Amino acid sequence: MGGSYRQCPECGKRALSIATRCPGCGREFTAPAVPKGAGRDLRRFVTPGAVVALLAIAAVLASAGLRRTVPATEEQSGLVTAETTATLTAAAVSETAGELRVARTWANVRKSRSVRAPLEAMLLPGDTVLADSLERGWYRVALYGEVLGYAHRSTLAALER
Repeated sequence: MGGSYRQCPECGKRALSIATRCPGCGREFTAPAVPKGAGRDLRRFVTPGAVVALLAIAAVLASAGLRRTVPATEEQSGLVTAETTATLTAAAVSETAGELRVARTWANVRKSRSVRAPLEAMLLPGDTVLADSLERGWYRVALYGEVLGYAHRSTLAALER
């Protein structure tokens, strides 16, 4: 029997390898083993404290980088007010930090924004990543500041708080 089918040990009927139950007797199949090296188990890295720390660091870096980009002549002339600076800082933080997203199911993380791109990692259901740069339906996903690759928006859900 090929790799795309499995045989029920109870009744001997063939079923697709992705099936969870036998089509003949209804017996539940055991979950298929994940190939070694097919993805990264991200749950052990993401803790609430680590997420808060990452967001705090991103906010500090964004505000520090924004202050350097405003020319001194505009500050001196009064064109840049406190409200403008606060608005620009908030926009930079949201643009830099992205948002936390949770994998709905097993999610492939690709090298580029395409289903044909090579596989970089695999997210397990419930894995939390930092997602930003939504473009053509693909998020750039990162963990601890390291960009893993790109995941399709249909596989990621917003983090419920």
